Amino acid sequence: MYLVLKRDWEAIDGSTGKRVTIPQGRHEVERVSNPLGYDSVWIVLKGTAIGATEGSWRQWEPGQVLDNPDHSNHGKVIDWAEFEVIIEK
Repeated sequence: MYLVLKRDWEAIDGSTGKRVTIPQGRHEVERVSNPLGYDSVWIVLKGTAIGATEGSWRQWEPGQVLDNPDHSNHGKVIDWAEFEVIIEK
């Protein structure tokens, strides 16, 4: 499984609780139980606890539709540009 980042991303090191930067590019990742003990799945750099919840990453995937009825682009596909995250299986 791979995570493609269009820019540097701030993530959490679940082993220390500190913020770290993952550089832009394509990274091998894996799903793990939340290293902070909460009931969720994380996607982390393979062999580490550096990452975020799967939902946190997936909210930046291409093709997401803006779900905010108060926004003028409600219902339209969002262009994340440099914020885009691609999860390859």
